[in-house]
Amino acid sequence: MDYSKLRGYFFLNNKYIKASKANIHILNHSLHFSGSVFEGIRVYNGIPFLLGKHLKRLLCSCDLMKLHINLSIDEISRIIFTLIKKNKIRDGYIRPIIFRDSKSMSPDISGCESQIFIAIWNWKLLFKDKPKISLTVGKLKKMDQRFFPVKAKTSGSYQGSIIEKYNATLKGFDDALMLDSNNNIAETTACNIFWYKNKKVFTPKTHSILNGITRQIVMKILKKNKIECIVGNFKRSHIMNADEVFITGTASEVVGISKIDEKKYTKNDIVIFLKDEFDKLKNLS
Repeated sequence: MDYSKLRGYFFLNNKYIKASKANIHILNHSLHFSGSVFEGIRVYNGIPFLLGKHLKRLLCSCDLMKLHINLSIDEISRIIFTLIKKNKIRDGYIRPIIFRDSKSMSPDISGCESQIFIAIWNWKLLFKDKPKISLTVGKLKKMDQRFFPVKAKTSGSYQGSIIEKYNATLKGFDDALMLDSNNNIAETTACNIFWYKNKKVFTPKTHSILNGITRQIVMKILKKNKIECIVGNFKRSHIMNADEVFITGTASEVVGISKIDEKKYTKNDIVIFLKDEFDKLKNLS
């Protein structure tokens, strides 16, 4: 899909403009220095799903990355609802991004101002309704909070992910599983990961991963249904001995894993259960 050819209306510089007119200068500071923060928000039946949680994280990301906008959560929400209406979106995806202008070409951001852009389009699932996907273990490590503002959803967070996704597809896999600097399980290139063994669910700590909103929802579902979820540091061998593995994310929802490298996972019980529970929440939105 060529996103430069999207039609409809976007929001940029306090105006609703045609998508074809949404442009920034090539010497934009965030383009050169990865200084933008963004969110991905799903629209189900014309309603943005968990909008408040996403926008709260967006503003937290701004604080961490020293970006400043003069819009509240309520004001951004109203803009998003207007875009849904103007573009007649029923099931889609919203991408708000906050970035710096072109008043610097060095790490000095003292003279820069922040801008907000919001795009929206019709879109369903990241993996196009695949029942399961395959992973290979990547070589690049996920940086932790000692080196990087992990809690911020930033453009710079995905540099290693882009490379490992590319390498994974060259090898015939759908995505890559990434480890942290201590060779513990971290996440995939854009999704959080869980696995199931002996009636317990396991997932990594958040020191080197984004604490995804879908991840949080799945953990609440598990708690509500009295399924123990253990958060910790786990080596590769731990996930390789699991009965089921699955990933979560706004764009992917809940997706089962068919294999990691040569290790295959054939069971689907917990994945089917969580998909059903997640669908119930979508339908209530």
